[in-house]
Amino acid sequence: MNRPILYHDPTSEPSRAVHWFVQEAAIDVDINYTWLTRDDHLAPEFLAVNPAHQVPALKHGQFCLAEAASIMIYLAEINNVQDRWIGVSPQDKARTMQFMSWHHTNTRLTITLNYFLPVLLMPAYIGATPPSDDMTQQLRDVGKESLKTLNQALVERGTFLGGVEPSIADFFIASDIFALDIDPAREDWFPHCPAVSVWLAKLRSRDGYKSSHSQWNAILPRVRKLLTSNPIEQRTPSRVADFLEGRS
Repeated sequence: MNRPILYHDPTSEPSRAVHWFVQEAAIDVDINYTWLTRDDHLAPEFLAVNPAHQVPALKHGQFCLAEAASIMIYLAEINNVQDRWIGVSPQDKARTMQFMSWHHTNTRLTITLNYFLPVLLMPAYIGATPPSDDMTQQLRDVGKESLKTLNQALVERGTFLGGVEPSIADFFIASDIFALDIDPAREDWFPHCPAVSVWLAKLRSRDGYKSSHSQWNAILPRVRKLLTSNPIEQRTPSRVADFLEGRS
């Protein structure tokens, strides 16, 4: 069977998580860049892979798969690295899946979907009006509660959610939190979560982080600049992809 094809947009948090994992685990995949800002995810060719029009997605022969967590688990199993990255014992595997399930209704929901998108990304990309200052603070406070829960888990588990070594849960959750790097108020998120700060620093030091997040980190200065520019400026989100492909 041919190598799996990963449909990937480096500006997508779950997509970066999968890309990070395959590099850490030395898994061979072909990358098909699918730019959300160019509506590549709405093309008929991509919808045949994932009718839900979301990245990441995977195609392996005739088998198509969506959702980052499922993709990481599938790639780990077909490459026989599940013991290292998911867990050896039933208890360790269950704990990894617990963190990944928790992420969907906590860090992913409260930090990325409810805060990062309306407060930061959409105002920067398309000039959308952000929430009021009071609402922004409320959203940030809710997100901080998720970080406090994560902090306690790290205190109990050790260096990483997988213990002394990272698991797919670490990459899955941290990729969303790294999106806050564009937030002018980023430092306000972490004073009461020292274990989270140490965890993020250790993950940043890994080669897999550096390579999988290099394109996202490259556009951070541009996105930050857009956040402070004229709110009625005409925005063209496709410029994000153009910049990362060396076209602007």
